[in-house]
Amino acid sequence: MKLFVALVSLSVALVVAEDGACYTHVNDKCEAPGDDWVSGSCNSVHGGFKGNSDNLHRIIVDDFTDSMNYLLMASSFSTDKVNRMGFSKFFMEKSDTMWGRGKDMIKYVLKRGGKMGTGFQIPPFGESNQRVGDYDYSNEMKGLGVTLDLLKSRASDVITAYKHSLSSSKKVDDPSPFDPATAHMLEELSEDYTGEINEVAKKLNILGKMVRKANSNAMALHLFDNTLA
Repeated sequence: MKLFVALVSLSVALVVAEDGACYTHVNDKCEAPGDDWVSGSCNSVHGGFKGNSDNLHRIIVDDFTDSMNYLLMASSFSTDKVNRMGFSKFFMEKSDTMWGRGKDMIKYVLKRGGKMGTGFQIPPFGESNQRVGDYDYSNEMKGLGVTLDLLKSRASDVITAYKHSLSSSKKVDDPSPFDPATAHMLEELSEDYTGEINEVAKKLNILGKMVRKANSNAMALHLFDNTLA
């Protein structure tokens, strides 16, 4: 009798598995007339990705925005009047890093079944208070200060998204954002920001001590610039 019950339970489980969303879609399309194919629910969206999609798209926009800010900062230190090639290289590398992070996040979103909208813009629509290059980086110290603030802002955004990816929705009609894969990806990104923030903070404080001496600050800036080149 127990064996019979076990076999019945196994059969029911197999039927339930076969009646999944993708299987049902495939079954319906195979029996439908015509030669077209619509993916329907047969996609790579799973887990709590939909609940994290907005946060990930926001990170993408901010990464590309920061990349443009660093690019403008790099250009301001490589002119006919300001010849700080070390600082220019430093900010250019930051620009490349943020651009790469934006591209990597796009790849992750696409891998999870998401998509990028046609209205993509840097900065986003409706944010008049955020303009590319709207920072004071008129000297080397201010440039490093802006860099540190931007990195901390991006790290904070990643932490917010990470916490969201580990939470669960209590609303029936709201998709749960709990998604271990997204949390793991964001955790590694957060570790990268930790090291980068520490690196910039050390550079800023070292330079700050060097330029405070009025009789040698020009030479100090020159030597520090050479270490970045």
